[in-house]
Amino acid sequence: MKQFENRWIFEPFEEKPDCVVRSMFGGLAMYYQGQLKLVLMENVGARSYRGRDFDFDIWNGLMLATEREKQALLTQEVNHLVPHPVLPKWLFLPFAKEGWEEEVHKIHRLLRRGDPLIGVWPQQRSKKKEKPASKKRALRKKTSKKS
Repeated sequence: MKQFENRWIFEPFEEKPDCVVRSMFGGLAMYYQGQLKLVLMENVGARSYRGRDFDFDIWNGLMLATEREKQALLTQEVNHLVPHPVLPKWLFLPFAKEGWEEEVHKIHRLLRRGDPLIGVWPQQRSKKKEKPASKKRALRKKTSKKS
């Protein structure tokens, strides 16, 4: 498994029974109190998407899962947050911004107090529908039952 230099971001929560960390999008996602809260990405170099260039690595930072209508309030609480260029429903704290570590500590405080600005409920996975049996398989089942 890939080693993440900034895994320390999750450490204050990882020992809590309601915290789960798992892989997502080549990064690490932190679920806390049942909600997806943060996604840590550490991929340096990608600075463009669909012909648009950015002054930061768009896959090197911390994504905050939030609802769009909460983004304005959250950006007032935590500096340097921008809508992620690929996943604009989430906010992004680029590691290239000076002082990003202090902003992570602000995020920690918000998470500790259960602030509703951060977090989305994961979608329930739909149950896979059973594929209809092929005609040959159905015929084999019928003939094997007769024997």
